[in-house]
Amino acid sequence: MITWMQRHNKYLVITIWVATIAFIGAGFVGWGAYNLNTDRATSVAKVGDRSVSVSEFQQAYANNYNYYNQQLGGKLTKEDADKMGLDKIVMQNIINETLLLNYADSLGLTVLDSDIKDKLKNDKNFQVNGVFNKNRYYALLQNQQISAKEYENELKKELLLNKLQAILKLPNSKREIEIFTSSLFMQDKLMVGKITIDPSTIKLKDEDLKKFWESTKKSYMTKKQYILDTLKIGLSDTVVDDKDLKKFWEGKKYNYKDKDGKILSFLDAKSSATIDYRLKLSKKKALKTYLKFKKGEIKAIDNLVINDDDANFPVAKLRIANKGQVLKPIARPDGYLIVKVKNVLMPRVMKFEEAKAYVTSQFKKHELENSLKSRAKARLQLFNGTTLGFVTRDSVKKIEGLSEAQSSQLLNYIFDNKSAQGYKIFGNSAILYKVLEQKLLNKDKFELYKSLITQSIKTNKANELNQNLIMKLRGMYKVEQYYKGKGQ
Repeated sequence: MITWMQRHNKYLVITIWVATIAFIGAGFVGWGAYNLNTDRATSVAKVGDRSVSVSEFQQAYANNYNYYNQQLGGKLTKEDADKMGLDKIVMQNIINETLLLNYADSLGLTVLDSDIKDKLKNDKNFQVNGVFNKNRYYALLQNQQISAKEYENELKKELLLNKLQAILKLPNSKREIEIFTSSLFMQDKLMVGKITIDPSTIKLKDEDLKKFWESTKKSYMTKKQYILDTLKIGLSDTVVDDKDLKKFWEGKKYNYKDKDGKILSFLDAKSSATIDYRLKLSKKKALKTYLKFKKGEIKAIDNLVINDDDANFPVAKLRIANKGQVLKPIARPDGYLIVKVKNVLMPRVMKFEEAKAYVTSQFKKHELENSLKSRAKARLQLFNGTTLGFVTRDSVKKIEGLSEAQSSQLLNYIFDNKSAQGYKIFGNSAILYKVLEQKLLNKDKFELYKSLITQSIKTNKANELNQNLIMKLRGMYKVEQYYKGKGQ
C-alpha cells in the first residue's frame, strides 16, 4: 500500500492550475495524532508576508488523506499515512502554494468580493433548482465543520492562483505540437508470439516453500486486532408518529440523498429516517448504560474481535483508544454498541503453518514467472510470430490469446519501453514482441485528439514552469516552518 501511495504522490503536488482544497463532500479525517499546540501558536508556517494557520494545515491534510483513502477503498490507516510522511508532503505543498500567493500579491493581483460571490453563485453544490441557496450553503459547510469565513478564504486563494495562471500561460508552438503528437501516436509494425506454461507442472516441495517463507516472511503478517468487551443497546421500540418523524426528517433531509445526490422525498427517505429517529430516541439510554459500564456497575454481555482493516467498524476510534478504555456509544443500524478495549494484538510474523497457503500461492507465482522469463529470453532473438501491422498506443486491437484489456496493456507497455523487442507476462503466459518498422507523426490522430493534445502540452509546460518558479520564489521569500512533522 505504501509503495502505491509513494508512486502516486504526484497527485498531492499543488500547482497553480488546481484549486487547493475541495471541502464539499470530501468528508473529514480527525487530526488525532498531530498534536499541534494551538494555544501557543496559531500558525504552522510563515511564508513571505502570509501565515499558514493550523486549521488550514489540518484541512489540507484531511483532504489529502481522504483522497488516498478513497483510492484505496477505505483501507488507508493513519500508520500508512505516517510511514509515507503525508503530513510533511502536505506541509511542503502548502508552502509551495503560499510562495505562489506571495508572488501574486507582489504582482498586484487581487480578488474582489464580487469574484467570490460569482464563484459561489455558480457552484452547483450550493444550488436548489439551479439557483444559489444560502441555507443550503451554510448547511453543507456546517455539515463539514467549516465556517463560511474559512471556506471563502480558500476560494479567494483559489481565484488568486487562477489569475496568476492566466498571466503565466505560454502559447504552444508548432514544433512542440509535432513532437508531442509523434510521442503519443507513433506507429509500430509489430510481430508477436506467445509462450505458455501449465501451472500444474510447477513442482512444490515443503523445503522450498520453507526456504521461500524464510526469505519473505515479513510479508506474511497477522492483522492488528482489537479484543473488545461489548454491550448492545437496541433501537427504541417507541411508536414513531409520522408527524414527529417528518419534523425530524426536515432537520436532517440533506443527509438523505439518491445516487445522483438529489435529496430524497420524505416517503423515499422514511425507512432510513425511521432508523435514525429510533437511534436518537435510544441515545439517552445508551449514554446512561455507557456511564454505568465505565464505572464498573454493569458487566459486558458479549465480546468482539475487530481487525484493523474492518471497513464496517469505526476502527479509527479504536486506534487512538487505550487498553481498558470504554468508548462512547457507537451508532449502528440496529442500535448502539458500547465497547471496552480489553486487549490489542499487534501484527506479528505468521508461523510457517499459518502462512503456508499464502506462501504456496506466492511461491508458485514466483516460480512460474521465473520460468516464463527464462524461456522468453531464450526465444526472443529467434522467434517468428504473427505480424500485426501498424498499431498505435491507443489502438483497439484484440491480440490473439489476450483479452481486449490485456491487449491494451501490452501496447502501452511496448510504447513505454525503448527496446525494439521484449516480452510481457500475463498470468501463465509471456507475450514476445518485436518492432519491425516505425512511423512518427500521425496527422489523422492529431486532428482527432487536437484538443486533448494542445491541453496536455499546456499542462506539461505549466507544471514545468510552476516547479521552476517555486524554486526561484524560495530565494525571494523567507520561509519559516514551525511544524516539522510528527514526532519532531
